Parts: sequence; C-alpha cells; structure tokens
Amino acid sequence: MARVLGVSLASNLAPASTLVLASTLVLALAGCPKNVKQDAKTGEDGKSDGAVELTMANNEVIARGIVTYPGGDRIDWRVFELPKDQVGTMNVKVVWTPPRPGLDLQVAVLNQWNHVVQETKPLPRRSKKRKKEITVENAKGKYFLQIYAPKRGDAAKYTVTVTFATAAPVDSFDWMKESIADPPKLAAVPPPPVDCTPTQFDKKNPACASVCPMPADPAWPACAGVCPTPPDPAIPSCLESMPCPNPPDRKFKKCTPADFPPCKASMPPEEKKKNPNCDKYCPPDVIADVTNTAPDGSSTTLTMGAGKTDGVDKGWTGEIIDSNDRTIKNSKFTVTVATNQASVAKVKLPASNIPEGARVRLRAPCVNR
Repeated sequence: MARVLGVSLASNLAPASTLVLASTLVLALAGCPKNVKQDAKTGEDGKSDGAVELTMANNEVIARGIVTYPGGDRIDWRVFELPKDQVGTMNVKVVWTPPRPGLDLQVAVLNQWNHVVQETKPLPRRSKKRKKEITVENAKGKYFLQIYAPKRGDAAKYTVTVTFATAAPVDSFDWMKESIADPPKLAAVPPPPVDCTPTQFDKKNPACASVCPMPADPAWPACAGVCPTPPDPAIPSCLESMPCPNPPDRKFKKCTPADFPPCKASMPPEEKKKNPNCDKYCPPDVIADVTNTAPDGSSTTLTMGAGKTDGVDKGWTGEIIDSNDRTIKNSKFTVTVATNQASVAKVKLPASNIPEGARVRLRAPCVNR
C-alpha cells in the first residue's frame, strides 16, 4: 500500500475539552471534502522523518491526537523503541471519537526500515465501531505508528495504546512476505556531464553521440566516413584511403590506370571490366584474307581468316578492300559468326564482283568511333 504523506499534531496532546474537539472537527468538516488538500495544515510529524518520539514506560506507550482529512491534517507519525534486547508480543489498540457516527480511523505499524508490519482493517460503511486492535508477534527494536484518516470525510480524536509483553526470542521474520513501502517521489535531476573521447568511449553516454571511438566502429553514426584501424576493405570509407593493392583493384580509389596493364583485344571480357584502361579502349582494325566465298543469290557469304584469337567477334563490321587497300563499293558487312580462327559474314555483292585474293578490313563496334 503506497503511503500518502499527510500532516499531524504534536504527540501526547493533553486531553482537550469536548467543546473544543467538537468545534474543531465541525469546522473542518464544513467544507466540501472532495476538494480538500490533505496536507494543507500539516506539521513536521506528517512525515516519517518528523515522527514524534514516544518513551515506553512499564512496557506501555500512549499517543493522543487528532487527524482530520477535511481539515488538512490527515496523518500523524509516532516512533518508539521497545525495551532493549527483548523480544515479545506487542499489542496496539486505538480508540477514537468522531464528530459524527460512521467515520473511520486506521493505524499502521512499521518497522525501523519503514516497512509495514501490520495495520488495522477498514470498517464497513456506516459502522459504529470506534476501536481496533492488532497484535505483532516476535516484536523487537524500533517501530513507527502511522495514524491516519483513510477517506476524505474521516476525522477523529484518538488514543493509541501500545503494550509489550516479553517472550522467549523467536526469529520468525520472513523477508519474502515483507512489503516494501513506496519511496517518495523525487524531482528528475539531469546526470552530471561526462566527457567523451575516442579512448574513453561509452555508447550510453549522450556526449559520445558525436565522437568516433578508437578503434573506429563503422556502425556508430559519428564514424560515418571513417576507416577503422586496421583498415577493412569491406567498409566503403576504407576504399577511399587505403593504398592500391597488388594486383590492383579498381574499387580502391588510389588505384590509377597506370597501376593496370594495357588493354588488349584478346583479354577476356571479365578482365576488361576490371581494367580501367579498357573503359574507352577500341582495338585496332584487323586486316584479314578472304579464305572462301559462297554465292547466295545476289549476295555472297564470306569466310575470313581472323577470329576470336585476333580479337574479332560477332558484331564487328567490315568491308572488302582491293590490292591497293581501297574499299570496294557496296561491300560493307557485319560479322555474324566468329570462331577462334575465322569469322563469317554476308555481303550484298555477287561473288563475281569479289576479286581473287581479296582482303577485308574488320573494325570493332566501339562507342567512341
């Protein structure tokens, strides 16, 4: 049960006249109880650390006072200590006089750690009972009493009597059944600033949000674009600063075309993609002999003595040239088949127009032509 910090009057008040009590309680109850601030007139004993100290004499201690929820004095705290080094049975009895029938009063017994040991039970509505008792076995040491008006309309003049009877020491304290009182609410206080450096780094420290640790953690936002030590080629930022490896790799920004071999027409396509010298490379023209002609209506199928070994491939273009390397009119063609040693194309010329010993000039389909 969470405790509401209330207010109290001084302990061991001298008995007041019936007229004074009636006047006080009637005035306190005159207002609307649902709008009453319960600690409007509290004193120091409205909290446990201001509890009024009582002294036990002849194994008995008595506390008197008034609590009134409507009057803004809801709670009284008292503290006392049982005879030193003694264990026994403690009986707590409270009797009260309310300003009108049916008002309730509660008493809670707490140990020295402010944990509730026992408390009285609420009365049913409109009950005329004005007395409650609780018994604490194996009692020893220091105790607090919390006397309070439980509901918004409750108020009463009370007398609490605590008696103690020594018994043989029995240690039956069960920590697992112990209830823990809620701590008081405290204002939020920002943590003190803590410096953050790359060598003194803590991800839980807000000051580290803009600091990159050492070694760098690529997953940390402040390390974006930073290459850790040792460098890791799998991290994009490291490809910007790492030296060119051997063999060279165009992913590394420090690798220049001078680090790669010259591009050749005979290189496999995979190697050409990895070599920046092949990005704009266009192989030279290839001059080859016509090794065979096959008439095909008004066209002729040519077989030429140059193929993939020479860099010639399907899609290359060409033209027939005479003995003086001059292009024969209407002799342009496109390679449709290429083997390692030869290539084939169809030209729109009759075979009779192709001279003996004719040659062809083959040209790669380069973008920059």
